[in-house]
Amino acid sequence: AECECMPPRGVVEPTDERDMSSASADFSPLRSWQWHAESGDQQLIFWICVVLNAAFILSFLILCSGVEAPYGRYNQAEDKAKKTGILALLSTFDVPAKLAWVIQECPTLLWAAKCWLTAGPVFHASWGNKMVLFCFVIHYTNRTIIFPLRSRGSKPIPFPIMMFAFTFCCCNGYIQCQSLTRYLTVSPSSSTTLIGVAVWALGLYLNMDADHILRNLRKPGEKAYKIPRGGLFEYVSGANFAAEILEWFGFMVATGFSLPGFSFALCTACNIGPRAVSHHRWYKEKFQEDYPKSRKALIPFVW
Repeated sequence: AECECMPPRGVVEPTDERDMSSASADFSPLRSWQWHAESGDQQLIFWICVVLNAAFILSFLILCSGVEAPYGRYNQAEDKAKKTGILALLSTFDVPAKLAWVIQECPTLLWAAKCWLTAGPVFHASWGNKMVLFCFVIHYTNRTIIFPLRSRGSKPIPFPIMMFAFTFCCCNGYIQCQSLTRYLTVSPSSSTTLIGVAVWALGLYLNMDADHILRNLRKPGEKAYKIPRGGLFEYVSGANFAAEILEWFGFMVATGFSLPGFSFALCTACNIGPRAVSHHRWYKEKFQEDYPKSRKALIPFVW
């Protein structure tokens, strides 16, 4: 008599390719939009995304009404004297810019390290996941370490503003890194992954180029503002902001239009898009006829 080899008790083997595809579908990036029906981390990530999206859409509406976030050029002594209410409170205690950048951005790298070390098998089996997470780490290595070390003459950042940024980086670092290392599968050969990473890389280059132009705009000892020229600044006043929005739009595409990737792109656009418009208005008021008339605020040739 012949003995049939049976699988171990409790183990169910897929019977055909449809079973395999349905199992892998649980890790589809688009599936993340339904994580409210899951439990544990996935459900938590979903609701963090919802809260962040709502908060930054509200922030967008407030900033578009003419309110300027009180940091950078809008945190001058004469500006502080004009502020009342919550804006005055946000400007009370300043933190040196270099220190503030390190503190507020560092949670992203801490989450990346933690999630990499505790990653699930989905992450270890996917070069696409590693590539996209690497994009996240490259940006925040620059923002947390390289950018602060190279900056000069930056205005202090109010403590509450730094803490808002710190809170966002804690939440965003968690949802991006945890989803990429446990709950999403990003194909390294997918057209969305390749196009998204290419757009992200272009945004990163333009962003760092804009930072370089701004950093070298004034000679040592100079304090007066000047008109930035070169690179993306030839087309928009908020070149660094436009580039960063492009960067995270590419990241969203590279994640397969996942909910966490979408939330990051949306929050970035809502936060710094209005700031580009404020900068454009500020440049035009300060430099008047000397300011390039063809230059737009955020989107070349459009807006």
